[in-house]
Amino acid sequence: MALYEAIDDNSNRIRKNLIYTWRQQSRIELYSEDFEMLKNNRSLLNIFMSSIRVNVEQMKLVRAPMEFLKICKNYSLPRVQILSYTLDDSRSRVEAQQILTKIFPDVRCVKPDKRICYCSLSKWAHFRTLIIREEFLWRDPNHYCNLRHCTLIEDLIAPDIYIMSHSFDGFMPLPKLRTITICVSHRYITTPLTALKGIDKYGGTEGNTDNICGLMLDGVWCTYSDLCGVVRSLRNLVRLDLDRWSCLNERRLWTIVAKSPSLEILDITRMNLGRHFFSMNRRLMNRTMRNRHAHLTVIYANIGQNEVLIRRHFTHPRLKLISGRKKLTGIPGPIIKLKLTPKIDIVPNI
Repeated sequence: MALYEAIDDNSNRIRKNLIYTWRQQSRIELYSEDFEMLKNNRSLLNIFMSSIRVNVEQMKLVRAPMEFLKICKNYSLPRVQILSYTLDDSRSRVEAQQILTKIFPDVRCVKPDKRICYCSLSKWAHFRTLIIREEFLWRDPNHYCNLRHCTLIEDLIAPDIYIMSHSFDGFMPLPKLRTITICVSHRYITTPLTALKGIDKYGGTEGNTDNICGLMLDGVWCTYSDLCGVVRSLRNLVRLDLDRWSCLNERRLWTIVAKSPSLEILDITRMNLGRHFFSMNRRLMNRTMRNRHAHLTVIYANIGQNEVLIRRHFTHPRLKLISGRKKLTGIPGPIIKLKLTPKIDIVPNI
């Protein structure tokens, strides 16, 4: 952007190449120096905004000043689906979010500033995914609204300390919520599953945990007893995804399965098992499967010796084995992911 401003001639080939490059970008990041330059050069602002309007789908604004947002409120970038932003002054967050909904009207995923006004988020008609920053302020003295105002939200991605500080009754009642992804930091808690503390108690309150149908642990170290307790508390658990961090051996695996009679799918594609994982004694597996009323599908990754070892040891009439691939989460670091069945399906007006 500084290069464009340094050239006076609009017909200059370098300027034309820069405009062409802007038009091809699907992701744009703007920082303090960019805001200052665009704010003081309206001609450049017009060219830049009209250029990126074509293809940009992701925007990242770092310490955006309110003055700049006010200048841009008459522009529109309708193709932007993912927006991440911080403000240089969080005290103006309500007004800033209102302007951002005009500039980016069709945003689906938002990673807002550390101070959040949940009420304004609902003004995005297509808003579905909320990503909470790790440095969010959970004791904001100016806080006057909560997550329950975001009735359109389907996916919540948040650090463990946010989940713990809000407790499950802060977001479980959301009618369209489908997934809760908890980013485990290890900085605040010693046992990651503490982030799910109280989930069993929440089962006795409004909305309860009966709509939690899936649990995935990826790179999360946890104690065997903690995991058994969580699995047992999820009465309608249908799918469980584990890795070697959360399950060290086969004996523990079948004990965990025994805690969930409703379980239908066990995904262990994140495990490279090896012969030391398996037990020579098949009694626990056979007893667990015999006590189940339904079949169990085990999805495993065909890597290393997995194929041979699983088909040698996992033999039971009620076991169905499927070779699959490990699915990438797209989120760095260890995570705990809950999958939910939405409480209601909102029928559009005819």
